[in-house]
Amino acid sequence: MKKNIRWLLAICLLAITGVIVLQFYWINNYYKTSLFNFEREANLAFEDAIKKDFQLRCDTIESLLVKQLMDTTSFIITSKLLPNLGVTSHRIINAKDKKDLTSFSHAELPDSLRIADTAYKRKIAQCFARSLRTEELDNHVVYYRIQSLGNFTLEKVKKYGFDTSRFRPVLQQYLAQKNIYTTFHFSLTNADSLFNYRKQPDSLIKKRTVITKAQPTYKWWKQEEQYVRTFFENPVGYVFSKMKWILAGSLLLIVLVALSIWLLLKALFHEKKLAVIKNDFINNITHELKTPVATISAAVEALHDFNLGKEKQIRYLGHAKNETNRLAKLIDNILNISLYGKNKIPVQLEEIEIEKTIGEITENLKLATDKAVHYQFINSTGINMLMVDKALFQQALTNVLDNAIKYSETEPCLTVACCSDNNYIHMHCTDKGEGIAASSLPYVFEKFYREPKSNHAIKGHGLGLSYVQKIMEAHHGKIDISSIKGKGTNVILSWPL
Repeated sequence: MKKNIRWLLAICLLAITGVIVLQFYWINNYYKTSLFNFEREANLAFEDAIKKDFQLRCDTIESLLVKQLMDTTSFIITSKLLPNLGVTSHRIINAKDKKDLTSFSHAELPDSLRIADTAYKRKIAQCFARSLRTEELDNHVVYYRIQSLGNFTLEKVKKYGFDTSRFRPVLQQYLAQKNIYTTFHFSLTNADSLFNYRKQPDSLIKKRTVITKAQPTYKWWKQEEQYVRTFFENPVGYVFSKMKWILAGSLLLIVLVALSIWLLLKALFHEKKLAVIKNDFINNITHELKTPVATISAAVEALHDFNLGKEKQIRYLGHAKNETNRLAKLIDNILNISLYGKNKIPVQLEEIEIEKTIGEITENLKLATDKAVHYQFINSTGINMLMVDKALFQQALTNVLDNAIKYSETEPCLTVACCSDNNYIHMHCTDKGEGIAASSLPYVFEKFYREPKSNHAIKGHGLGLSYVQKIMEAHHGKIDISSIKGKGTNVILSWPL
């Protein structure tokens, strides 16, 4: 049996270890996949944010160009029809230098500009600014079509060049769309590769920092800021947000497997314990049934086969009667086992006199033992009548006091002290016997339980206190026990008033 249990424990531990190892392998692979996805999503967001930031900067410069072209102190806009070409030419002239000018035509501007037509003038300025953006700004160059306009455009390009403080909220917006909220910072360098990842320093590798691909800033006027990368700190928050259901499922699976194995082992050891209890119970009850039967048989045989005097006949008959009563009690105890299974005891309440009833119980116990019992009854409650089932009351007190006598020395000292509160009368049954170990106290009310010993010199079945607990529950009362090994035990029976 022990060998089988060891094998079962080994298999269970192997099963749990296997589940944990497999879960770790799956989680590790999923972690790497999530980290790869984070890097990919971060790069996509970074590229989109770079494009959006450039678009916003071009939008700003374009709107400033339109505003500058509409300023009559800076530029003059005129129109002239070209009959040979069939188009209208619009001219942008420097207000301070009439020779500094440029002209253009556009399909959306077929008409000539009339004086005071501000709306059409703005349309001409917008078309011209849009052409500058398309041909120059979008290609990261500035052509000097007009000296003053070229200077103005270049100034704004430098003023609204790539700037990390303006770029940060744009990138944060794109990252948020991908549920990335990891802390990051930027790195600006004078040279980098647009195609390959940069080798990370060991200090960043240890921190598991993720670095995006480089993107050009086109700030030709600042050589130290030609390329930009984004450094993301250890993206553990993002990774675990992606893995939360995997982790929860894995943890739940491990817990369920461990719980199932624990319940299996608990059931197994419980069955083993029941088998030991059953064998112990059968051995004890067999021995105790044989003893009275043998005594009765011997007494009857002596009465039958020998011519005995009247005094000896009475003595043998007394032995037979005592053993018959003992046998009947044993049978009653066995029958009570079925009563425990039903988990209820019928109660017939009647009024009893407490001191008298307990006195009768102790007198019967004194007669049934060879020990010199010292008994003391104390009742400070002023209550001497109690509504209980008399037979069950006697059985409960008998079981408790009988244990006190059996597990005491040659001269047991018993005290029954009564106290009360508004709801109960509490009977403290105290002895100075061998006591119960603290490790056994939680189990003393279990059916068939007996404190583990190498040899039980005192015979019993482990039913006494369990039966007492059932009796107290049937009366809606309580039972408590405290004990110190080697100093004695105190059992409190609380009967409802």
